[in-house]
Amino acid sequence: MGEPTKDESGEGLNPTLKSRIDTTYDTSRRTPAPFDSASAKEGEGERWPVIWLVIILLCVAVTIYYLI
Repeated sequence: MGEPTKDESGEGLNPTLKSRIDTTYDTSRRTPAPFDSASAKEGEGERWPVIWLVIILLCVAVTIYYLI
């Protein structure tokens, strides 16, 4: 039960998991947070709870109909 040792080549157990720098995206430019750039109108989306309530009541009614 000794200390784990690295390979002589210095690659460790899995050579494909090397530390590297991701150059896919340009990190020098800052963009605003999604919350700052989101846009919503007053009252937008207020009907969805009513729509889901109607759907749930319809599903419950159909379930009760098939159980009886």
